[in-house]
Amino acid sequence: MKFKITSLDRSAKEIVKQVIQSDQSQLLIPPRFKDLELNIPSLKKTDKQIGLFSSGTTGTPKCVWNSFERLKQNALFTADAFSVKPAHKLLILAAPWHVAGLSWAIMAEKLECDYEFITTKKGDDKLWLKAVKETKPAYLLTVPAVLKALYQEDWYVPNIVFGGYSIDPKDVDLLAPHCETMIQGYGQTEAGGLIAAHKLRSSEAMEKLRHLCCGEPIEGVQLNCKGTADNPDHIFIQSETAFTPDEYDSGDLGFMDKEGKVYILGRADDIHRSK
Repeated sequence: MKFKITSLDRSAKEIVKQVIQSDQSQLLIPPRFKDLELNIPSLKKTDKQIGLFSSGTTGTPKCVWNSFERLKQNALFTADAFSVKPAHKLLILAAPWHVAGLSWAIMAEKLECDYEFITTKKGDDKLWLKAVKETKPAYLLTVPAVLKALYQEDWYVPNIVFGGYSIDPKDVDLLAPHCETMIQGYGQTEAGGLIAAHKLRSSEAMEKLRHLCCGEPIEGVQLNCKGTADNPDHIFIQSETAFTPDEYDSGDLGFMDKEGKVYILGRADDIHRSK
């Protein structure tokens, strides 16, 4: 089956609408990968597929094909997990070619939310702050690096969603004055988006290891992990929206508490390399 390389030389919302509206399968190649020799798996499915890349922070970038229908389903599960409703205004500060940004935008499109989406580029701190103040969103969905650049500024958004990696305990304290609710998401390209989510009210005391908690699995997801806080182990994922119906090794190490909440301590390769 043939696919089209999605043009990224346009606004974030235009990229998202191109992915949603096209009848063809789409491959989104992050700009920083454009000069690399990439291994693109052949397409064997006949339905519309979306090719997204893992972050590339843990080795050679890997392309994962997943059906658009599963990505859309994950986006709707995400809306439930975050309590996003059609009446909410959203501001997305992320990259539309990564699974988080694309999923958040599909969620907004499917719910018909009023939303703005700005592709984040290093050094655009003033643009991000301006967008937050002018948009006045009910939800800010972004990555920790963007939040870190804005901690010392004067702004407020009721709900802040972040994913990609955990923020430090001291960063939680710096973020708290800017919101009422923080939502930490755990997702993967392979899973088609969100896997688990953890809501924390900014007024709550930060318990030990709470900053590593990614909450309970969302609808359609089952997690399996035999690790403990002292001896973390591989986290296995089975999700209705993943690229495979089978359980797969996430590559992350962590543990699950008695309430079924998952804690992510890091990538297995990184932790093993540091020992």
